[in-house]
Formats: sequence, structure tokens, C-alpha cells
Amino acid sequence: MSEPRQQLDPDTALLLEEARRRREEFREAVLEWAKKNLRNFPWRRDRTPYRVLVAEVILRRTTSTAALRVYEEFLRRWPDIEALSRADVGELETLLKRVGYHKRRARILVEMAKYIVQNYGGTIPREEGALLKIPHVGSYIAGAVLSLGYGVPAAMVDSNVHRILSRCFRRYLPKRGVARAIQRLAGMLVPEEGHATYNLGLLDLGALVCRYDRPRCHECPLSRLCDTAKSRIG
Repeated sequence: MSEPRQQLDPDTALLLEEARRRREEFREAVLEWAKKNLRNFPWRRDRTPYRVLVAEVILRRTTSTAALRVYEEFLRRWPDIEALSRADVGELETLLKRVGYHKRRARILVEMAKYIVQNYGGTIPREEGALLKIPHVGSYIAGAVLSLGYGVPAAMVDSNVHRILSRCFRRYLPKRGVARAIQRLAGMLVPEEGHATYNLGLLDLGALVCRYDRPRCHECPLSRLCDTAKSRIG
């Protein structure tokens, strides 16, 4: 949810006002595109908070292709938080070599698991504030656990989503505090119903269509709503 208007700087208030105007059409466009175009990965099936958390750490700083090499084997060997909290870091590192960044990634996973066991009794919390206290959990992973793991409406702003929102609302971005404004914007746009599909749709739209290089504006379902696409297409 967005903050009350009086607590916002004028530029951010103007951005959110414009977002309200486009919100329903924006949501519908993303959801319609997602129905036909979502990518099929094992971490998107049979989701639980634990599986979502593990997948997001494995996917960090690597590709989906690389993550596919280890995700299912990882779950067989460490099927829950308790098992992961007792994992041998060296054994984790050996498996995670296939995705790279393995020493740091292994330590992140164990530190997360131990914190959850020690502070939350082995249950991943379903409140954003509690999630953000877990080591190495930021707003994106917290949003993923809430939306994909618990079915709680929450925004998931990674680099792909940040890029989409920055391009779509380019004319209304504040001069300062862009990242925080984008987070507020994303929270306003995420729907109550269908939020998981919507979030995954935005992630895939950024990866496949609204790419960092060579954005495919002619293929994008948001082009009619996008400040950048309008300037590119004319």
C-alpha cells in the first residue's frame, strides 16, 4: 500500500496519482500476457515459503539455466529449514559450484536457516517486518516469500521490475529517491487477486520483452501505457 499523500514529497505524490489512473489497465495487461507467456520452472510449482526462499537465493547472480542444475537435488538433500540449518557448509558449496558464487551462497543459506530456527522456531514468518530481519533478506525476497509462498499480496521489485516501472512512468519519476518511489509504486500496482501470477508476469516481461538492451516495445502489452514506448514507437 502507498503512504498517505501528505507524507509524500510532491514528486512521488504525483507519480502515485498517475499510477492510480493507469492501475487497472496496467494490471489487466500484465495478467493477460502472463496467462500465455509465463516460463515454466520447477521452483514455480508446488510453492512453499521455504522453497521460494531457497529458489531466490539460488537464482541470485546466476541464470535460470544454472539454477535448474541444482534446485531439485538441493530440496532432496535439505527439504526444510531445520535440515538446512544443520547442513554442512562444505557439502552445500560442492553442490552450489554448478551455479557459481558457491562459497558465499552456501553461507547465506545456512545463516538464513539458523536465524529462522533460532528466532522464529523454524517457521518462516509471514510478516514483512519479520522477514526483513532475517540476514540477507531484502524487500524483493520478502515480497517473493509473501506473494509466492504465503499467498499474501506483496510487490516483488527486482531489476527487471524496476526497469519496467521506470520506463512506463518515466515522465513522473521523482528527481530524488527513485528506488524508494518505485517500491511504493509497485506496492500500489500489485493486485489483491492474482498477485502471484502478476508478479511472475512482470519478472518474465522484463526478462523476455522489456529487456535492458533492445527492448521489444512492439511486442509489449504495456506499450500503450508506457512513457518510454510511446517515445520510441511514436
